[in-house]
Amino acid sequence: MTQTAEEQIKELKQQLAEANQKIAQLTAIIKLQQNQMFGKKTESIESVVDGQQSLFSDQELDQLQDSGISITEVIEKKTKQVVRHRKAKQSGQRTAFLNSLPQVNKTIYLDKTDCPACHEPMKTIGQHLYSREVRLKPAELYCVNLFQESYKCPHCDNQGKDIIISSQMPQSLLPHSYVSSSILAQAAEYKFELALPFHRQAKFWQAIGLPISGRQLATDVIKVSQTYLEPLYQRLTELMHDEAVIQMDETPFKVINDAKSTGYFWATRTTQEFSHHRIVLFHYRNTRSGKMIGDIIGQHYPGIIMCDGYGGYSDRLYPQARFGSCLVHIRREFIRVTRLLDKSALKHSKAFQVVKLLGKVFHQENQLQYQDQEEKRQQRIKHVKPALDKFYHYIQSINRPQGKFRSAINNALKLRQRVYRIFENGQLPLSNNALESEIRFTTVVRKNCLFAKSIAGAKANAVYYTLVATAKLNHLDIYKYLKYLFDHLPNQQNGDIEAFLPWNEKVQQECHT
Repeated sequence: MTQTAEEQIKELKQQLAEANQKIAQLTAIIKLQQNQMFGKKTESIESVVDGQQSLFSDQELDQLQDSGISITEVIEKKTKQVVRHRKAKQSGQRTAFLNSLPQVNKTIYLDKTDCPACHEPMKTIGQHLYSREVRLKPAELYCVNLFQESYKCPHCDNQGKDIIISSQMPQSLLPHSYVSSSILAQAAEYKFELALPFHRQAKFWQAIGLPISGRQLATDVIKVSQTYLEPLYQRLTELMHDEAVIQMDETPFKVINDAKSTGYFWATRTTQEFSHHRIVLFHYRNTRSGKMIGDIIGQHYPGIIMCDGYGGYSDRLYPQARFGSCLVHIRREFIRVTRLLDKSALKHSKAFQVVKLLGKVFHQENQLQYQDQEEKRQQRIKHVKPALDKFYHYIQSINRPQGKFRSAINNALKLRQRVYRIFENGQLPLSNNALESEIRFTTVVRKNCLFAKSIAGAKANAVYYTLVATAKLNHLDIYKYLKYLFDHLPNQQNGDIEAFLPWNEKVQQECHT
């Protein structure tokens, strides 16, 4: 049966509408990917209002409108003149820094001390400081020969045997190895703080005369981790489980000898406020399954887990658990929607209004004043909750949102109960940014080193990441702390691991930045 001309036109129009819709979706996807690859990494939104802002706050306008008074506000637009002022340099900083260094005086002598006129010898009348500069002393190797001293008593005879007592010798970190505690501490600092892979480090060590390869450095790092650092790592894990709030996230990590295509570092962190100790822990697992959460922090953890919206943090898997939700992750979905809009359409978009409402939530949080977590909870209920209520009321009032905007709204609504958990416990942070900043460095190492060869290497990475990140949170010098551990752990007598925790008084005295 042949179609009439009207039916064909109607069908073609429908196909065209579907094609245009598809083109718009693909265009949005391309724009979003371009923005993620080449755009600014910040999530802040540029102001879209020309000229001066309103003289009235939103609250003041609402009050005026409630009184029945009609207000006409005139906004005068002015051309902005940008004036750049140079920041005044602080005087005395360079001199103070130079004075803090070891001083070496060097005099530049006059080559010819005869008078150019009469050729008679001239007399020295003085000298003055001409310039000061910082110079580098290159790294150098030296060999320490440890001699054991022995004593014999000339007066005693123990059944015909001499009484000989020798001095107690310290245990080497790696006996019969070129790598001492100072070298391994430096290599670990280069790798886990400065993201310098072992195969690149090997060139540096060889240049100053140490015959060692990147593979040997990696082997020694793993061996020391397994032999000496594991008990310290386990103690930090136990202390983490005692915290009332734990922040949690995960990031991919490739291991060559693992059967799984992609492994993961699961990271946990104590909160910046009100925690017993400042700790960051990394755990290597070869899966992102939600079952790993119970494996890492315990199946019956009684506190609150601060996380993002990943489905592995499941109420079904952990019915007794309480989960918080990162408000920055929720905001990020709306930011991505605004990135798809032109500036002309941005200030009229509902997505932009949502971002502004969330901005007020963060602003109110930053203005809170409190002494303890209970006072912070009460202050949140008084000042933050109205702003958060307004955000959720607004997104619920939006009719028929489309595409990514609808997905962002649905995500925010799904996590609402978790977000409102900040009003149950004042220790719970508003976002997971503090933990994400700790994870971010591991991605730099991952880009430089690409992968770990073995599971043992990945676990050693997790141990060193943990010690370095935790030491930094506790204001320790990374090299000093690692060397302190490598010097003392092989020689500890009583097995007291508490003496090596980053907040220990002696550790703070020896290794503070």
